[in-house]
Amino acid sequence: MFRLAHFALVLLVCASGEAQPSTPVILISVDTLRADHLGCYQAGIRQSPHIDSLARNGTLFSQVSSPVPLTLPSHVAMFTSTYPFANSVQDNGVPLAITTATLATVLNNVGYRTAAFVGGFALDRRFGLSRGFEVYDSPFDLHKKTTRDFGDLKRPGAEVAAAAMHWLDQHAKSPFFLFLHLYDLHTPYDLPAEPRLRRGETGYEAELSYVDQVLGDFLTFLEGRDLLSKSLIVFVSDHGEGLNQHGESTHGYFVYQSTLRVPLIIHWPKGARRPPNNRMEEPASLLDVTPTILDVLGIPRAPEMRGRSLIAGMDREEIYSESFYARNHFGCAALRTLRVGRYKYIDAIKPELYDLSSDPLELRNLFNRERSRAIQLRQRLSELAATIPAASPRTPAPDAANLLRSLGYLSGPPSASSQSEPGIDPKDRIDDFELYGQALALASAGRLTESSSLLEKLAKKLPDVVEIRISQGLNHQQSGQDAEAVQDFKRALEGAPLNAQAHFDLALSEFRLQRPDEAVNELQATLSLEPWYTRAEELLVDIYLKKKDYVRARALLQHLLSLDPRSYTAHYDLGVLAATDLNWSEAQLELLSALDTDPGSAEAHNALGSVYLQRRELEPARGELEKAIRLEPEFAWAHYNLALVLKQQEKMDDAERELRAALRANPHFPAARAELDRMAASRP
Repeated sequence: MFRLAHFALVLLVCASGEAQPSTPVILISVDTLRADHLGCYQAGIRQSPHIDSLARNGTLFSQVSSPVPLTLPSHVAMFTSTYPFANSVQDNGVPLAITTATLATVLNNVGYRTAAFVGGFALDRRFGLSRGFEVYDSPFDLHKKTTRDFGDLKRPGAEVAAAAMHWLDQHAKSPFFLFLHLYDLHTPYDLPAEPRLRRGETGYEAELSYVDQVLGDFLTFLEGRDLLSKSLIVFVSDHGEGLNQHGESTHGYFVYQSTLRVPLIIHWPKGARRPPNNRMEEPASLLDVTPTILDVLGIPRAPEMRGRSLIAGMDREEIYSESFYARNHFGCAALRTLRVGRYKYIDAIKPELYDLSSDPLELRNLFNRERSRAIQLRQRLSELAATIPAASPRTPAPDAANLLRSLGYLSGPPSASSQSEPGIDPKDRIDDFELYGQALALASAGRLTESSSLLEKLAKKLPDVVEIRISQGLNHQQSGQDAEAVQDFKRALEGAPLNAQAHFDLALSEFRLQRPDEAVNELQATLSLEPWYTRAEELLVDIYLKKKDYVRARALLQHLLSLDPRSYTAHYDLGVLAATDLNWSEAQLELLSALDTDPGSAEAHNALGSVYLQRRELEPARGELEKAIRLEPEFAWAHYNLALVLKQQEKMDDAERELRAALRANPHFPAARAELDRMAASRP
């Protein structure tokens, strides 16, 4: 009732304006897209015709900055219109507080249908942006994870757009807010080698051509349903890509324009207020996106939102950006920057000042020449931080601190674990950081010896960088050297007791070394620091199942589903537990849910076939078991279970063939041997 009343109130407030809250809103975010790689921003570029068409029919904002060059923090800042230091999401993997208003929560509260379709795991629902969305399509299941970096997990843009178009077909007649996130430009570049997907480019450029084609199809779809002219369409990116400018190949480490400058194009619905020009040159921030959308619709924004509407004039005191990545991951000082008009100041151990109008590539540091201007900007930077409440520094909760202390990781009170700001300028370690990236790439390519050699050199040079120790441990782990990996992870935790990844990686090696109690301790430490760390819960479930502690296992599995309703592991294990209790109906439902997440799981098809067998539903059982064998021809248990089905169908020759296949796959399979002997003895 409140929601409908609130919606009616907003309609009354906006009745005198031209825009209405019923206007469809489509927000398209192309992750890792540099503005200067689009034809509408850089003359001579021809690989983005569909994106460029939005600019021809809308307003292009040429000087927009990201608040932070990382996927999750940038999107959080954009959706909440708050600074990273205020919302506390300053790095990937840090969940947004549930009390923070977002664009989705505001629109949903006034009656919008809301749906998000996400291309990269960095924006998975567990990180908090799902609030306010009735549908949040982020189908990333970690049980098949083969990459070390969660940030590498993505799905093709065409798949994401297809899901969005399917949803629009069902909901386009209602007021709606659609968020479409494409992650293809983020490394690794894994575009299929199909000529139709590219125009002769490779790497970043090929991915951009592909994304443009995907968006061309999406825009054609909108036009065919008369949505293109009716909708407020906002096209944006979260950050750019270094592409080796300033020595940075990717993003997150520095705060130069190569990774901060992003495109922003707004395609206005008919009758909506809009800026006076089709191209706006004044500096702006991604913090301005949400207030602009709400202003067009005539919807009040939340009081904590710090951006301003871009249709209400573009006078702005300052544009703030930051990156804590080098501090959090490579032992350097944090970077903060403030842009006022044409000048940009970077607050670093070695400060920098640039005139972006004459030096857009930031090649000439003016700090020494114009020190007074730089000092003035530094003062304004300090004043900005002082006027906006910052989130409290992250410290472990009392229970987590007590647990870590009991494990020997914290020797004093929680505040004793906080680190002072490092005195190393990120510029002084960029070459080492890039070598570290090469080591990770070598490991991902399976070249572990070369990777480990490079990491060893870096570890000797930079003994304070915990990430290097963790990567050494992962190489040992991947090579089956878990005892050595344990030592690497323990050394890492000596310097960073609050590093959840190191606790988890240590737990995994302890588990492989058949030390379950030690593994449980580390997994509990992991979850005390990062409650969303589902891989820790999954491993903890495995341990409890082996201990036959089914009560704890079930509780963890239910929590997994609260974080990820499509969790394959949770549904599969709950199905197996239900089968153990002879609850065949529940087992069937859970296993079907597991297969909905991962249709290519041979183990789930085998388990479901076994359930059908127990229910004497022989044809469905046979179908599932045959699927399991097609997926995994040497799956001994699937051959064995299929033999039992065929025996009940009185197809004895076929059953015997499957039993022999089971024994070929596993010569030490007593149940298959015994069944084959029984069948031989029963023959006349």
